[in-house]
Amino acid sequence: MTLRHPLYRTIRAGALLACTAVLCGAQPVSKTRWLSYKSNLLNVQVSVPADWKPVKIPKALAFRADDLAGGTAAIGILKSDQSGSIEAAADQQFEREGKPADWVRSPARVNGMRAIKIVGLVANHPDRKMVHYFIETPQGNYLVQCQATADHWSTFGPIFATILSKLKFL
Repeated sequence: MTLRHPLYRTIRAGALLACTAVLCGAQPVSKTRWLSYKSNLLNVQVSVPADWKPVKIPKALAFRADDLAGGTAAIGILKSDQSGSIEAAADQQFEREGKPADWVRSPARVNGMRAIKIVGLVANHPDRKMVHYFIETPQGNYLVQCQATADHWSTFGPIFATILSKLKFL
């Protein structure tokens, strides 16, 4: 998985978390209006809350938001241009980030596809929580990166889960 992609650096640096969109944290996920985005380059389609702002990054779909209580969130989807297993890609990220002790790795499914899920705090930014999914599809491997202010995870976690449930590999 190519994690040197600009999206990875942007999310890692936290630039996506300097948000301008407003998302009411008290609004239930089910009552949120959703917009669909399709990338022919990535061969994916995803739906996000209408007030999440798209971020223009080549070869990636990325979105950001914040809530009225000061929490911020970002999600990015990119396709790997390297061959190899999702396990190897997850191992590489774990090594590159210095083997954070709080990271938990587990098997997962995204849109019925086999995935590796890593949950923890963002290395060098303990105020941010992240969940990364390394996903194996017939079209190749993908990385989905979710990040949010750690103390607002209860607001954004269910939204990330809904976004992932709406993610389709074409």
